[in-house]
Amino acid sequence: MKQTSRQRWLVENEGRHHAVIRGWRRWFHFENMPRLCKLLDFLLTVTCIKRIGRRGALATRVNQVQMNFENLPDAFDGTKILFVSDFHIDALPELLPKIIGIVGELDYDFCILGGDYGFDRHEVNVLAEQLMLKIAETLTKKTPVFGVLGNHDHYSMGEMLESSGVKMLVNDGDAIERDGQKLCIAGIDDCHYYGADDVAAAGENLDDDAFGIMVSHSPEPYKKIQQAGFDLCLSGHTHGGQICLPGGIVVVANTTARRYMLKGKWKYRDMQGYTSTGVGSSGVPVRFFCKPEVALITLCCTNNSS
Repeated sequence: MKQTSRQRWLVENEGRHHAVIRGWRRWFHFENMPRLCKLLDFLLTVTCIKRIGRRGALATRVNQVQMNFENLPDAFDGTKILFVSDFHIDALPELLPKIIGIVGELDYDFCILGGDYGFDRHEVNVLAEQLMLKIAETLTKKTPVFGVLGNHDHYSMGEMLESSGVKMLVNDGDAIERDGQKLCIAGIDDCHYYGADDVAAAGENLDDDAFGIMVSHSPEPYKKIQQAGFDLCLSGHTHGGQICLPGGIVVVANTTARRYMLKGKWKYRDMQGYTSTGVGSSGVPVRFFCKPEVALITLCCTNNSS
């Protein structure tokens, strides 16, 4: 795991004074207004629907996704990736046995963790680290595991995950080799809160002609990732809206990415992407019309006639 960047160090030490200033909304982002979360929590409680939202937040599903690529190496045709993002595990500790139970029943080749492991981003979260340690130990016993940091994660969370066997990609890359062919996996530091992402550094040691997967906690740097030549971008952060209107219509996106990138499969020019709705909940631990998910992504080569 690379040493923390100066940018991340500055933000971590700035603490509660740091504000997210992104896109055309500039300062007007949900995380800059913590009183709104308290107000929402109060309203959900007094209207007696918070318990319904809590049940929704625990209704984790396995979302099986197939993604087709012309340039996927034959050796990796049918590769299954377990992609789990946005745990916020200390907000709903009941998720721990549920997640462990789900992943224990699935068959996959390797796992990618998309960041946001804890609930409170302003200080080191000991409970979140303890719970994530149990999840990491379960996952690393089964397959290789790669991970990135999100906007709720301190660098110490990455150090803990790395020590438990997770390959943390903080503006870094790695590769899986099979039958003489390579699948390159890169990961960037959080772009949304910390502004510490470095796409060039993440891909500098990867083969230019190899199939490349970029893991970015938020889909916001999609243009830079596509321009760097990556074939697939895996993201989370949006929670798919978390509290949506009927039909899953997103009300609050909390990202500067395009609306069609807020959940599920998407495409930008020659790059495909997938944004997970996440397995946990942020702000208030509830979900309405937006189920949490564990994504099982199958990579398929369209040029493989078999």
